[in-house]
Amino acid sequence: MAGAAKAARAAKPMREPFRHSFFSRALHLGERERSGHARPLALDSGSQVAVIGGGPAGSFFSFFLLELAQRVGKEITLDIYEPRDFSLPGPAGCNMCGGIVSGSLVQALAAEGINLPPTVVERGLDAYVLHMDVGRVRIETPLHEKRIGAVHRGAGPRGLRETTWRSFDKYLLELARGKGAHVVPERVDGASWVDGRPQPRTRNTPPKAYDLLAVAVGVNTTALKLFEGLGTGYRPPRTARTHISEFCLGRTAVARSLGSAMHIFLLNLPRLEFAALIPKGDYVTLCLLGREIDGPLVESFLEAPEVKRCLPSDGRTAEDRCHCSPLINIAGAVQPFADRMVFIGDCGVTRLYKDGIGAAYRTAKAAAVTAIFEGISAHDFRRHYWPACRALGADNRLGRAVFAITRQAQRRRWARRGLLRTVTREQQNPAGPRPLSLVLWDVFTGSAPYREVLLRALHPAFLCRFLWDIACDLARRIWPRRTVGGIGEEIMDAGALGKVYEDGEAIVRQGEVGDCMYIIQAGQVEVLQESDGREVRLAVLGEGDVFGEMALFEGEVRSATVRALGQVRVLTVDKQMFLRRVHEDPSAAFRILQKLSRRVRDMDAEWARTGR
Repeated sequence: MAGAAKAARAAKPMREPFRHSFFSRALHLGERERSGHARPLALDSGSQVAVIGGGPAGSFFSFFLLELAQRVGKEITLDIYEPRDFSLPGPAGCNMCGGIVSGSLVQALAAEGINLPPTVVERGLDAYVLHMDVGRVRIETPLHEKRIGAVHRGAGPRGLRETTWRSFDKYLLELARGKGAHVVPERVDGASWVDGRPQPRTRNTPPKAYDLLAVAVGVNTTALKLFEGLGTGYRPPRTARTHISEFCLGRTAVARSLGSAMHIFLLNLPRLEFAALIPKGDYVTLCLLGREIDGPLVESFLEAPEVKRCLPSDGRTAEDRCHCSPLINIAGAVQPFADRMVFIGDCGVTRLYKDGIGAAYRTAKAAAVTAIFEGISAHDFRRHYWPACRALGADNRLGRAVFAITRQAQRRRWARRGLLRTVTREQQNPAGPRPLSLVLWDVFTGSAPYREVLLRALHPAFLCRFLWDIACDLARRIWPRRTVGGIGEEIMDAGALGKVYEDGEAIVRQGEVGDCMYIIQAGQVEVLQESDGREVRLAVLGEGDVFGEMALFEGEVRSATVRALGQVRVLTVDKQMFLRRVHEDPSAAFRILQKLSRRVRDMDAEWARTGR
């Protein structure tokens, strides 16, 4: 009886009970493993892993699985089945996505040692502009640095004449290949079990059974049907139709019209949850999210005066634009794992309407950590991978409440006026608190969980201030507006993330209180310590190096001053974001520990050399 109760408690988080005999056997095997009567399912040296899908989820999983395996001394063979060539423009290399890398993901990747180069990021974004029928306002990033990356998942839209930037998906695939992954350019058209091991089949490659199969195919493919009949209990996510368009305007026109900001539209259009214009290289990406976006809704949006003011009226937004209507995941899959099989990315669970690439990163790494350190049975994935999926699903339920509140503002003109007034006042006083600006920033960019956004939005002080501004606005009828500025940047530096410091400029100062660390994207800095009225150079750091990391773990003041040596570009990593990621995934701190260990070793060597 106790064993049955324990099994029932273990099954409780699932969306439906285990009904298939496959899971009965899996549960029984799990009990036997814990009792020592069977060898646990695990990856050892010589194990073979297959990944179906070479998009962000598949590439991240492959990268982290191979990296973690190398750390623990396991030699694993990994094949990625991906038929698309991401170096080709148009549908052949397209992944049907808005192509935004959120600020939180940019920081997380930088902490992992993955710095997105300007050749991949087509435009770094340092602000967004909120458009409504009552006016518009520009909202800057919290630290006034380019933290959001606009990318093309393939080489670019249909009709691309010149390839200037690299494909984001190809870049990630090359990272995985650099860790030892083998890319098989074949489409998987069948799958079966052979002696208890999964075996994907392609048209031209001999079938091969694997110790672990990771499925990362997204929801815009028929491949998911291959896995519904394998007895795993997997059922694909619920989806909704959306719309993506690419307008070729040219680099100069993009810079002049949209600058380095993502343009968000809060318009009272039925079924529209989110609308954005995203500047890239020569293109602007239109992204419409909501409930079954169709042609009439797209045309209504493009005809809105607020949208027409952002796009040129010279015919370049005509019907020959590259566009598609992909499906998006709006509710997670049922049972996204089994013995020797795990579903990651969009075909498992993702964030509602936002940060799909970030969700792919989180689920892929959670699955890789589980496979290397815990095992590859259904029991292991249930205990160590499923919590990450469940957390995303729970946050998405709160996200629905956030978007319900946003819809109420869309439908009421007085609420839109109050919103405009409050945000404008906050942006005109950058030294003061900016609660509404931060709420909107996180809602529209996906840089924070919906739970944090909702808690901030429902804080009594915030609500009282917002309601007061609405009342004042109704009484005074004053509508301050700000124009979009700051677009005089160099076009070829548009994809550089972070903030630029000039020669001799202090980035941090000794004695200051710190709450963030810094990762050098390009250039060099010198680390100086003031002693007895003079400065002593401690180190010179270059691209990829980290400084200020002790502020993430201690509340002490900065122990040294860091100045730019020539022009340097630096990305800030927030303490709150980093500690949240470490809490979710302790291995995220590994690179920081490596840096600290190397720094201590260098100091020991210096002391041994100089005798002091």
